[in-house]
Amino acid sequence: MTSQQQNAPRSPARVNRSRVNPMASVAVITAAALVGVGVLAVQANGSAPGKSAATTIDGKKQQPQVSTNSSGQTVAPPPNPSTLPDKSGTGKRVVYSVSKSLVWLVGADGKAQLTAPSVSGTDVPKPGTYLVSKWHTTHKAGDGTAVQYQVLWGPTSNPTEFAFAAIASLPADQMPQKPAPGTTTGGVRLTQNDASAVWQFATTAKGTQVVVVP
Repeated sequence: MTSQQQNAPRSPARVNRSRVNPMASVAVITAAALVGVGVLAVQANGSAPGKSAATTIDGKKQQPQVSTNSSGQTVAPPPNPSTLPDKSGTGKRVVYSVSKSLVWLVGADGKAQLTAPSVSGTDVPKPGTYLVSKWHTTHKAGDGTAVQYQVLWGPTSNPTEFAFAAIASLPADQMPQKPAPGTTTGGVRLTQNDASAVWQFATTAKGTQVVVVP
């Protein structure tokens, strides 16, 4: 082949046959991409098991979060405030469950406004309905412990036999310990935060009901 033949321009017919239509290329690429996405979606739906909100990326269940208070005590998740014990009275009242060591503040509408854990005293009240008779912002309990937000209640024969209160020397969110062996107290003790809430709820007027259940 001569140099003139090598450098000779191609004929229009040859140029047209070798040129690719750009619109056709875009259409082919788009179709291929859509097919790929569809395949991936089918694979994902067919092979990936359903995961709930309680699972992590590696498929392991998450453990419930555990929190601590300012003193390093483990704080359990708060109880369901809407779950009141059976036969716990009606209207505005403070409900105390001896066996569950829980105190509920119940509004006039019958709905629980607060549920708080507590520590019972050595003098345990019998199930029944009592009335709040007196209260003190700060006081000294029957076992000599300095307490705050003390709300006194009891039977008509001894209307100050029992009390809700907090130990004054503890941080506001720390649960008190059980009474020391050999001491006598009818105090139902809570954190200062919860005792303050009980105090504000029950001291608007004398005669607030305290319903004790087993």
